[in-house]
Amino acid sequence: MSFSPQPASPEQRLIIVSGEEGAGKSTIVRALLPSTPYGARIDAEDIGQTNPCPMDDAFFGLLRRNVAGLVENFWAAGYVNVIAGSFLRCYSDYESFRRLLRPSSIFLVDLLVDKEVRDHRRVTRAKRTTQEWRDMVDQVPEDRTIRRAADADYRYIGIDTTGLDVGGTVQRIKGAIPEVYAG
Repeated sequence: MSFSPQPASPEQRLIIVSGEEGAGKSTIVRALLPSTPYGARIDAEDIGQTNPCPMDDAFFGLLRRNVAGLVENFWAAGYVNVIAGSFLRCYSDYESFRRLLRPSSIFLVDLLVDKEVRDHRRVTRAKRTTQEWRDMVDQVPEDRTIRRAADADYRYIGIDTTGLDVGGTVQRIKGAIPEVYAG
């Protein structure tokens, strides 16, 4: 027996959840799916596990190609709303990724959080990291270009999650994307 969702709209949409380590990308990607009609989710941290994990440009190129392939496969199967997170480091990563996809509506949800709250989340979450790893990640300067890119083909949605719980963050995202979450 096969299952093929019947899309509410023929338009394909991609919701990209972005943010610094500890911002809550994986948590929000999981939390959005139950209320996403004809939806599928991709957490690149789950599909990008390797040993060794080089974390270099070639590796991130591979990760973007894998995510793009999964997005296209979900769309082809009738899942018109795909949520994907944890694979963009900067605006040029987005540009490289976008060239891999057919035309579609893109919503870029940028989870913003104060460093103190983010650091607390990083040490208390189930996904453990080492202090050495966190220090290394913190050395990478944040690329804010994605927030104000003049030639962007996505709708940018910046959400400060500092004082929000998961439910509050999900509600803000749903309110910002009525094309997917109206009703």
